[in-house]
Amino acid sequence: MNKKPGVIAVDLTPVLPGGENGGAKIFVLELLRQLGVMHPEVRFILLTRKAAHEELASMDSSNISRRMVIEPAVTRALRPRLEKLTRQMLPHLPSRIRQLVMNFGYRLNAMLKRGGSGAWLSNMGVELLFCPFTAPTYFEPGIPTVCTIYDLQYKTYPEFFAAEDVAHRGQTFIDACRRANALAAISDYTRQIAIRHGNLAPDRIQTIHLRMAQRIVSTRGERTDLLVRLGVGAGRYLIYPANFWKHKNHEMLLTAFGMACKLGLAADMKLVCTGAPGERQRYLIQAAAAMGLAQRMVFPGFLPNDELAALLGNARAMVFPSLYEGFGLPIIEAMAAGIPVACSNLTSLPEVAADAAVLFDPRMPTHIAQAIITLDKEEDVRNHLIATGYERAQAFADSERMAHEYWHLFLYAVNRGPQTDLVSGVYADGWCSQRVSLQLVPTDTVRTLELEFTLPAFLPAPAVQVTVLLTRKAAPQVFELKRGRVEKISLLVAANAHALQLQIAPGFIPKLEGISEDTRRLTVQLQQCILLTGNGAARPLFPDVDNDSHLCTGKS
Repeated sequence: MNKKPGVIAVDLTPVLPGGENGGAKIFVLELLRQLGVMHPEVRFILLTRKAAHEELASMDSSNISRRMVIEPAVTRALRPRLEKLTRQMLPHLPSRIRQLVMNFGYRLNAMLKRGGSGAWLSNMGVELLFCPFTAPTYFEPGIPTVCTIYDLQYKTYPEFFAAEDVAHRGQTFIDACRRANALAAISDYTRQIAIRHGNLAPDRIQTIHLRMAQRIVSTRGERTDLLVRLGVGAGRYLIYPANFWKHKNHEMLLTAFGMACKLGLAADMKLVCTGAPGERQRYLIQAAAAMGLAQRMVFPGFLPNDELAALLGNARAMVFPSLYEGFGLPIIEAMAAGIPVACSNLTSLPEVAADAAVLFDPRMPTHIAQAIITLDKEEDVRNHLIATGYERAQAFADSERMAHEYWHLFLYAVNRGPQTDLVSGVYADGWCSQRVSLQLVPTDTVRTLELEFTLPAFLPAPAVQVTVLLTRKAAPQVFELKRGRVEKISLLVAANAHALQLQIAPGFIPKLEGISEDTRRLTVQLQQCILLTGNGAARPLFPDVDNDSHLCTGKS
C-alpha cells in the first residue's frame, strides 16, 4: 500500500510581489489551491520571504498556512557584498577559476538563505518537500523531494543572462536532478532537454502540462472603462502579454509591427505590451518612439487578472514572438478567450499550439509582419483559428487533472528511495556546520563509511565531539577529535539504511575569535568522505568527483 504524505512543505521563497515571476507564480498558486481543496487531510506549509508574505495571505485556509523564512541580519548584510564582489572579480579570472568561484558563490548563497533552518522540516513532521521553482534549497536527507523544471533557456541563450546567473541556473538544475526523488516538466519539450542535459532516467521526470486555460475568463465587451483608460478600442489592438525579458523578443516584434503598418495594417490598430515595469520597458518605450510608433504602442504595465482578462477578450489577436518557452500559457489563455493567435515556431510552442495558431519564425521580422496582416485581414483564417483554438484550449483547461497528476507524482516520490548519495551540511571549502547529514541510496548489503577530518591548531576548543545518529532507534555513537590532528572515523552502514546524521560541537565563528573575517559558524574540516560497498568498490561522496561545485548544502 502506498504511503501518503500528511505534511507537505512548499518552497515559495522565490515568489516576488506583483508579476515579476511571470507565469510560474500563476501556475503554482492555482496548483496549491486545487491540492488544498482535493486533500483537506494534508497540511501544506508554504515557506515564504518577507517581501511576498502578506500578499500570499490569500492562500491561507484550514489546511494551508504560511511560514516566513527569516534570515539572520548577517546574512542580509553579507549577500549583497558577495554579489558585488563576484561581479567585480569574474571578468578578470581564467575561465576554470571563474566557474569554481561562481559555483562556490551559489553554494554559499544557498546556505545563507537557509540560515539557521537546520533540520526544522524534519522537526515539523514534514514528509515531502515540493520545490515548484526548481531549486531544492531546503532539501533535507530523508525527506522526499519533488522539483518542477520549467526550461533550460540559459543553455540555449546564455547571452541573455549575466555569468553569475548562468552559474546559478546551472547549479539549480544540477541540484534538482540529483536531489529530487521525482521531477515534473511543464512540457514534453522541457522533459526531453532535461533528460538530455541532466542525464536523467526517463522514469524520474514526468510531463505535467499547465492546465490553466480557464484561469481568467474573458468576455468581449467587458470593462470598456479599461479600454478608454488605455486609449484603445475593442477589436482594434493586438496584444502581447509578457514580461520584458530578452527572450520575449520585443525588439523584433516592434520591427515587425512597424513593417506591418507599412504593409497596410489599419491606421487605428495598436499593439499592447503588458508586463512589469522596469529598465527594459523604458528602453522599449524609447525604441518605439524612435521608430515613429509611439502613438500606436501601449505599455500598461503589470495588470491584475480581471483587467488582463478584459484586455484579452477585447483584442483583435495575440502575437507571441518569444524565442524560448517552457510551455507558453498566454497562448492557451488567448485561445480560451476566443481570439486568434500567431506565435513562434520554436521550443515548446508548436507542441502547445498544435494547428490552432499561425506559426512563424520569430527571428524573421517579415514572417511576424505577415502573420500580423493575416490575423487582421483574413477572416476565414481568423474564424478557423478561433474555432480550433477553443478546442485546443479545452485540452488544457482541467486544473483538477493537473493537481491529480502532481499528487500522483508526490506519491511516487514518497514511495521511492533516494536516487543518489549526497552529503549535506558541508561548505564547498570543506568546513562543516554543526549538523552534517548523509543521504544514501538503500542497498541490501552492509557498507562502510570512512570520514577524514582536519582539526587546525587555531580551533578555540581543544577537542570536538562528533555524535553519529545512524537510525532513530539505534544508540548514538560518540567520537572525540583532538585539535591539531587529522582524525578518521569509520562507520558501518546497515543494509537498506538511507540516511544518517553527524552532530558536531562546539562550533565557532572565526571573526568573533579574531581568526579571520569569516562570519560562518564552523566546526571541523572534512577532507574526504568515502562509501565502501560490499564488493570493495569505493564511492567518493566528498569531494564530489562528479561535480566541481561539491553538491553540499546545510545549516550555516
